[in-house]
Amino acid sequence: MTMKKNILLALMLLLSLGMSNVLEAQTGKKKKKKKADVTNTAAVDSAAIKAAAEAAAKAAAATKPADTDGLPDTSHTDGLVADTSLLAYIDFPLDSTRPVDGMYKIPLLRGAKPFAFPRQDRNNIKFYKRLWRTIDLTDSVNKMFAVPGETLIAIIMESIKKGKLIAYKDEKFTSRLTYSQVMKQFADSETVSTYDDNGQEIGTKTIFKDFNPDSVTKFELKEDIYFDKTRGRLITQMIGLAPIKKLKTSSGEYITDLHPFWLYFPQCRVPFASREIYDTQRDIYNISYDDIFIQRQFKTRIVKESNPSEMTIKDKFPNDEAKQIAESDRIEREIEAFKKSIWKY
Repeated sequence: MTMKKNILLALMLLLSLGMSNVLEAQTGKKKKKKKADVTNTAAVDSAAIKAAAEAAAKAAAATKPADTDGLPDTSHTDGLVADTSLLAYIDFPLDSTRPVDGMYKIPLLRGAKPFAFPRQDRNNIKFYKRLWRTIDLTDSVNKMFAVPGETLIAIIMESIKKGKLIAYKDEKFTSRLTYSQVMKQFADSETVSTYDDNGQEIGTKTIFKDFNPDSVTKFELKEDIYFDKTRGRLITQMIGLAPIKKLKTSSGEYITDLHPFWLYFPQCRVPFASREIYDTQRDIYNISYDDIFIQRQFKTRIVKESNPSEMTIKDKFPNDEAKQIAESDRIEREIEAFKKSIWKY
């Protein structure tokens, strides 16, 4: 507004001066006595015009954009790049918390001891029969015995190595085996050819492979079934436990099953009671191996029952797995029938 007023004032002054000159030219009357006054008026008019011009120049300068030379240009983002220093701008300490795989595992069973069974009076026991069963670790129900890093055979081997468990040569528990002897029982041998410097075969030699705990996929369980007249119930008592090793030829052909050693199950209860089992598929948490065995939360198959000839079911029905399964089921039904026949009204 100030600029417009200044420009308007300047124009009015110019217009008034022009009109005054025209009037003087028309009248032609000039008086000497007023010459000095006209000179002073012209001087005033010149000063006013100059002042108006300066005001207009200042107003024009005020409307001109400010010079931005020397200031940072923030009107665009050309040339901007991401910071490649990653975490250089953060100062934090390293998190050294011990990792836990999947869940919070509370070592509730560390140092735990198995509960004691009631003492049995032999005079009150009616023996029924002895059975041998296999525990197949490839079965989904028995997967908790084959968890990587916490397999049943790994716990057994660790206990034998530390002298917390005794390995026996046979199922009658007559002679003991040292840890080195147990490892030799597990050692797999392989016959390979030998060659001379010219690449000609000159013979064969036997090499031994290191024991792999994952190679044990079956266990055999020996148990007694008897009737306790005092408690009035049929009791299954586990006597022995043995890993099963498959005997194969050098070409990898299966021959038979072997038992590298036997364990007296009552001795297994102490190391088993202090080791936990986690089976997320079956919602089993903070339960010991001893609990799993005592509660029989696993799947088995009968492979032998006590008989004078000591024949297994496989010996009775060789090369016929269907008949072997049928015979195993028959023995199971016989046991269930015996349980029902205990009490008669």
